[in-house]
Amino acid sequence: MHKLSTALLTLTILLLPGVSQTQDTAITRHQVYGHRDGMAMYYDVEAPLERNGRGIILIVSGGMVSGEDNLNIIKPFWEVLLEQGYTLFQLYHPAHPTYRIPVAFESLKLGVEHIKRNSLKFGVDRNRLGMLGVSTGGYLALLLSLTGNAAERSFADIDAVVALMAPIDVEDPAFDLELFGARILDFDSALYTELSPVNHVSADDPPTLLIHGRRDEAVNFERNSLRMQGLLDQAGVENLLLALDAGHEVFPQPELSQTHAAIIDWYRRYLF
Repeated sequence: MHKLSTALLTLTILLLPGVSQTQDTAITRHQVYGHRDGMAMYYDVEAPLERNGRGIILIVSGGMVSGEDNLNIIKPFWEVLLEQGYTLFQLYHPAHPTYRIPVAFESLKLGVEHIKRNSLKFGVDRNRLGMLGVSTGGYLALLLSLTGNAAERSFADIDAVVALMAPIDVEDPAFDLELFGARILDFDSALYTELSPVNHVSADDPPTLLIHGRRDEAVNFERNSLRMQGLLDQAGVENLLLALDAGHEVFPQPELSQTHAAIIDWYRRYLF
């Protein structure tokens, strides 16, 4: 996590109202899903001109920092989804160092619910929503997708999740980084168990694709994705682990193309 999160430290948030359009996509900015300390929490919606009626909630996070720099750094992982007709809900959270994981998690739950309630405005079936995250974005995607019982999850349920190089256990010593002079885990340690995806695996979890480089020195492959795959297998959850010859980075070729193929296939299988 450290190598990627170091690259994601500088935040630049460009506040542009309304809809803008690139050559191939339309972007609806700043859909406000709540407020924290007087500041708006929001997501942007990027849609291809030819849409397939399916949506992906992209958790924008790296090192528990959330901003447009993070979004752009991980663009090689997600831009292929626009080419496949998916609408992307680019969901931001209150970020480190001002806020810690409990605030980010509770805020993102509100964001997911808001997207569900409003997805039809963007031509997306609320029952055809996937989720994707990279690094701490992957951690948060797993936490959002796995926590709670079926009744509690019913409204904000996710139909398929993809987590790339995601940490799964905040009690792992490697998780406790210090960024911007503040510890990521500087909050009540009684919450650590609750906020670890590894403790929430159950048979009703959504189909889960894990993608991870075996050479990852920041988020250990065996202690995280391999461990999570074992737990998903035990619970009978549909899952796949794509292990690559890569580190904690934007994957080189041919690994990046293998990643694209796996993500596209996963969403095609479970969102259609």
